[in-house]
Amino acid sequence: MSTKIARSTGALLRPLNVLIAEEKDLVAGHLTTQLEGLGHRILAVARDGHALVEAAGRLHPDLILLDQHVPPLDGIEAAKAVLARYVIPLVLLIDYPAADLVGRAQEAGILSYLLWPADAKALESAIGVALTRYRELQVLCAESGDLRQALQARPVVERAKKLLMRRLDLAEADAFGYLRRQSWGTMTSLGEVAGSLLEAEQLLFGKPDVLGWIDTILTALTRAEGVPPRLA
Repeated sequence: MSTKIARSTGALLRPLNVLIAEEKDLVAGHLTTQLEGLGHRILAVARDGHALVEAAGRLHPDLILLDQHVPPLDGIEAAKAVLARYVIPLVLLIDYPAADLVGRAQEAGILSYLLWPADAKALESAIGVALTRYRELQVLCAESGDLRQALQARPVVERAKKLLMRRLDLAEADAFGYLRRQSWGTMTSLGEVAGSLLEAEQLLFGKPDVLGWIDTILTALTRAEGVPPRLA
């Protein structure tokens, strides 16, 4: 696997060069119209996983949108084939957000998913999530110096972010910032900080009194660090 991280995509409103992996002309055409309406440029439409891998290496897209049912296997397997060679933000188009499907996608390195069909606003939101998580992946890669380790740590960090978002009512970016500050303060990796947090919750699961006490401490620490409250 190449250890080179693809170039940063920058802010969401910056025009992106997008590669679409979609077998159906109607869906590909709809996506093209929506993406161009958002100011992005379509590099190509790949009809199967083999064409996707070839186009990803040749065109160096800022973003890939791929359908769940890309042949010959599926979109997740196609994503694995791409990410074995390049690190590019991917958004998976799915029919239904089944937990096992979303879990497989996350483990494969897919950064965001979109329930299809969807309007342009939902598409833009899914792209924004992918870009945010891509920047976080770049942080993990810079920290470890190893792309494989960064990809392995990402699902753990994602689960820890969700825990902090739920217990402290933080936005996603603030939850990641919290983990980074704990990493700096303890001189341990983000993956280790995230893992310790998840282990602590698992150890104390089912003890509401203790969990409430933990929540109080986490809230106090967050306020002391100056993390802004999440806006409604």
